[in-house]
Amino acid sequence: MRPGGGRGGTLVTTGSGGGNGASGGNSGATGAGGLGTINTSDSGLGTMGPCAEDGWICRIDACDGQPKTSVRAKIYDPAGKVPLYNVAVYVPNAPLAEIATGPVCETCATPVSGKPVASALTDAHGEFLMQDVPVGVGVPLVIQIGKWRRLIQMPEVKACQENAFSDPQLFRLPKNQAEGHLPKIALTTGEADSLECLLRRIGVSDSEFTNPDGPGRINLYNDDLNDSNSADPATSSYARGGTFPLVSQLFASNESLAQYDITLMSCQGSESAGRAKTTAHKQVLKTFLDNGGRAFLEHYHYSWLRGGVIVGNMVTMPSAEGATIDYQRKYTQTPFPPIAVWQSPVDPFAYAPGGDSTYSIDTSFFKGSDMADWLVNVGASTTRGSISLIDVRQPATSVLPDVAQRWIWADTLGTPYLSANTPIEKAATPDQQCGRLVHTGIHVAKVTNDQVAPFPNGCRPGDLSPQEKAMEFLLFDLSSCVISDKTKNKPPDVIVR
Repeated sequence: MRPGGGRGGTLVTTGSGGGNGASGGNSGATGAGGLGTINTSDSGLGTMGPCAEDGWICRIDACDGQPKTSVRAKIYDPAGKVPLYNVAVYVPNAPLAEIATGPVCETCATPVSGKPVASALTDAHGEFLMQDVPVGVGVPLVIQIGKWRRLIQMPEVKACQENAFSDPQLFRLPKNQAEGHLPKIALTTGEADSLECLLRRIGVSDSEFTNPDGPGRINLYNDDLNDSNSADPATSSYARGGTFPLVSQLFASNESLAQYDITLMSCQGSESAGRAKTTAHKQVLKTFLDNGGRAFLEHYHYSWLRGGVIVGNMVTMPSAEGATIDYQRKYTQTPFPPIAVWQSPVDPFAYAPGGDSTYSIDTSFFKGSDMADWLVNVGASTTRGSISLIDVRQPATSVLPDVAQRWIWADTLGTPYLSANTPIEKAATPDQQCGRLVHTGIHVAKVTNDQVAPFPNGCRPGDLSPQEKAMEFLLFDLSSCVISDKTKNKPPDVIVR
């Protein structure tokens, strides 16, 4: 064997460096097929590799005059069914650090932990090709997107050739904490949609859905911020017993929401329910996002982003949508700068109609173009750049350029999916943005026939529909590291050999 480098080495600091990983994470992900477990909580990987204090770096073969040692595989969602885009994979050469729970102001420029010696990103097929991989049996591999992280051991990697693996149950994200690290998610339920069921079909174990005082990483909340119960009742309890806490508790303070990495808000089914979100509630969400949190807002949850100051019968401080719309909607003042328009200032009673139709994917930016390819590759679209959607409700009419990014749209139907990095005030300096919010008019419950019932009894089992696959792509993009939409992400930096 001809080692590809000497002992130790220095960490490359040029380029983006983050490669879609958070800088740390709870250890404890299992391998498969009898490969066992790597424990990163104490002595770490460095003492478990074949090179003593140098970990695995000495097992990289220079392969002079021969093909490089490479690994090719697809990375799948926790269910092991759908290959995923933009997932970072790397061979660590040092112990993995803990991932902090709660908003952290990190971007794709933040290095991953573990001092990678080889790395790659998955493409629009969900596939990666990693070069200069250490040789041997049980070479460790980290699979990571944002705060989803799993550590596995690969089957034998042979020198100076391509090693192709096809094992969706090994090369996938974790289902639960026994397999790896999951982000901490606060999910608010709604009568008109069922994001909790979508996460379940993506492959997250039922054991991860608990109340905040339980051990699970996904906490379900009953949305009581609904304008004197104008919304129909949503799922509010577990089939195994116990009721969900209230959304008003979640947004009671900055500290209560800061216990989470992501908040997902299912549609309540009532536009007037948005009036119950106070300016104080909205400020809690903005603080969370500006500090590095992520938020997924469905349909009528656009109320978090809308509203001027109304005193008596007069709008004294209009929002970007104008005083007429502000008075018509009567939403409380939002602290968020404008990112989109949901009603026409010319005709304030006109929304974008949405509806069941074929929509376009915006391919003018890197991820949008890759999403168009990915949707075809996973069978969610038959024509690149378009997707058929059902039950799209009141999407944005347009987005503000250079502030928000349009993902899915149709000329006469609206923009059913848009994103914006936060703080929004820093849009001109995207390297200072580390949070992310999205708004969508897309729903999944009608397509899947999920029902309002104690969780998980109302969730339909089975594979993801094409519409759900699009939502899965967007959910994992929300989880990933923050980068300007005009910049293409890079794999994690590796140690110079």
